[in-house]
Amino acid sequence: MSVPARRTTRFEHAATEETRVLSVGAAARPLGPADVPGDWLDASIVLLAPVLGEVDPLLAGAFPDGAVAASAQGWLRGVGADARVVPQPWSGPELVLAKIQALFLSREDIRGQEEAVLEWMERVPLGVLTADRDGALLFVNDQRYEVRPRPATEVDPTGAGDVFAAAFLVEYRRHGDAWRAAAAAACAGSLAVEG
Repeated sequence: MSVPARRTTRFEHAATEETRVLSVGAAARPLGPADVPGDWLDASIVLLAPVLGEVDPLLAGAFPDGAVAASAQGWLRGVGADARVVPQPWSGPELVLAKIQALFLSREDIRGQEEAVLEWMERVPLGVLTADRDGALLFVNDQRYEVRPRPATEVDPTGAGDVFAAAFLVEYRRHGDAWRAAAAAACAGSLAVEG
């Protein structure tokens, strides 16, 4: 979704083998239910994927007939005094968790909130916690399963989590099998990092 704005969210990346440092160049205005085009309201699959809190949690309830999922990383980020992205507690996760069918998080997203993650995963039918080259954990109705990664030669990991989530949702919509969807998503995510 895109709306007219004076500025868009921009990040600067500085990465090492162990970590990634993000700095915010600019932040866009938040997107709310009123910004959703009318013909999108009957979408069959919806992925809410904020990068820096710019998606209003009320959007999770704006799609009455859709399977709504969330990649929550943007609700777990704040901006520090030096414009660097820093972890922050998820403010009001219940607004989103009560309306979604799937939750996607990464190991990097949840720093400092590891205990809360288990509670969040218990509140949704499907959840995935990705762990880069270590694969992922799939949560199905409060049960946890390991998802093995597909070996990859990493060029750029940017966007791999979004690719994972999108592939998972499409495959799950096709077949209704969370394990098959997770395997397909792991493959798609690994292909994404290869450039």
